[in-house]
Amino acid sequence: MKNASFSNLVNHLYEQVMISLRLLSRDKQHNIKIRECIDFAYVLYGKGLHMQALDILAKAKKMSIKHYNDFSLLTIIEMEKMIHARHITRSKSEPIKELIEESIDLSTKVVALVDLSNVRMQLHKLYIEHGHIDDADEQSRLRSFFSDKMRNIESNELKGLELIYYFQSYVWYYYILDEFDHCLEYSIKWVQAFKNSKELQIRDIDLFMRGYHYVLTSSFNLKDVKIYEIYLIELEKIRRDQYSKLNINSQIVSFQYTHNGRMNLHFLKGTFSEGLLDLPSTEKRIKRYSNKLDPHKIMIINYKMAWMYLGGEQPNRAIEHLSYIINMTDRSLRDDIQCYARLMHIIANYDAENYGSINRLTKAAQQFVRRSGFHNEIVNYTLELILDMSKTPLLDRRPLFEIGYHKLVSLAEHKVQRRALIYLDILPWVYGKYKKVNLHEATKVLNGLKLE
Repeated sequence: MKNASFSNLVNHLYEQVMISLRLLSRDKQHNIKIRECIDFAYVLYGKGLHMQALDILAKAKKMSIKHYNDFSLLTIIEMEKMIHARHITRSKSEPIKELIEESIDLSTKVVALVDLSNVRMQLHKLYIEHGHIDDADEQSRLRSFFSDKMRNIESNELKGLELIYYFQSYVWYYYILDEFDHCLEYSIKWVQAFKNSKELQIRDIDLFMRGYHYVLTSSFNLKDVKIYEIYLIELEKIRRDQYSKLNINSQIVSFQYTHNGRMNLHFLKGTFSEGLLDLPSTEKRIKRYSNKLDPHKIMIINYKMAWMYLGGEQPNRAIEHLSYIINMTDRSLRDDIQCYARLMHIIANYDAENYGSINRLTKAAQQFVRRSGFHNEIVNYTLELILDMSKTPLLDRRPLFEIGYHKLVSLAEHKVQRRALIYLDILPWVYGKYKKVNLHEATKVLNGLKLE
């Protein structure tokens, strides 16, 4: 077979596969049904069946309004206008007037939707490039930018996805500024907007679950166990009830948010031994979705599992997961997590009583931190503390841990430095060594929880 013929055959086969997949998804995704109706209307119109085209557009319009599909709705209305303008459709002036008014209202709504979507994307881009903003001048520029973009938007006039995008923009804004109390406030509003509309939940279940993710992230950073548990239970129920209806992408999203949520709850409560029981399920899912998860997501999951193993007094298992992160070839992935992983790797080796390697690992980690340009006093001080420990006889280390704990508490009073404790809460580990208690007990004491 000639190369050209083979290429044509492959393209034809690919097209047939995509057509089959589209047909299989038709009854599950309303946007496909709506676009199919629009396509049918164009076919009917091309055959001169103007009234039949209008009938099917009316059906598509109802679906678009019900499922907040504004962009398809705009296409439908413009096609209706075109048919009425070019042909005698026996329509009275009143329906045509309504059609014009619908077009004006919808175009205004779509512009607002696009503007809010642009704000979200600009904030997302800013976070990817710079992370959380510390510099006062940069914060001032961000506040001016956001105020200018949101000034003319009235939230009480927004509905559907417009309102979701509005809340999401505020979540990202406050997240970048490390203002997690406000971030929690707007992420709860985001979730509530979805709760108020079954149609919105059907239209974008991933965005619904993402709202829960930010509620959990914000309450985790604020160490608000009560709110965290309430929303994790709700997210688990949504996943359980909807799982059979979710497509592969949504199943992966639900896996990330729920499994991440479970681990973070154990970190908050210090219930590491219980958390270890969930890890086989998490590892099973990672293998199932390995070819669909990007390296960043795999890195984060391995990082959290390592902390769980460390808290569950299995430091050698933690070392396995941390070694995976340290040996990753893609160096563009989160320098901060790479730094935290190296610090946790040293801690795990300390707990595994691999004292002979502590000095070497610590110096290597310090070099990596300097090369990466990552600056955090808590991380730098902890590395220096562990380096001092490696030079101190084992029985004389407790006073150093006591001094180290109080120094870290002092450093954590500064908002920028405290961020390190979100990703690697070193305080319970140092406190545990100072008080001679395990990570489970130390975490509960520092988080103000009752010991069993």
